[in-house]
Amino acid sequence: MSYAELIANLTADDRKALAAQGVPASRVSEWKTGFRLPTRPQTLALALVKNIDPIALERELMLIETEKEAERKPEARELLNRARERYITLMM
Repeated sequence: MSYAELIANLTADDRKALAAQGVPASRVSEWKTGFRLPTRPQTLALALVKNIDPIALERELMLIETEKEAERKPEARELLNRARERYITLMM
């Protein structure tokens, strides 16, 4: 499941569990709108709540962050392309 699908499918119980892990509902709303991405501790909390691999989630979030950076700084585009190639290789 991708990060976008994961966030889109958060249930009320998931939100409560995230709140119990210290992630406020307002932060989850910011994830849903794309305003923010989870911090590393929040990524770990999300992975715990959804019972998924935190390293895989962190890897996907790193690629999303790099894509945003590449939109602002064209010189980051090559870095993003190399990171995607590496990600694909690791996932095989």
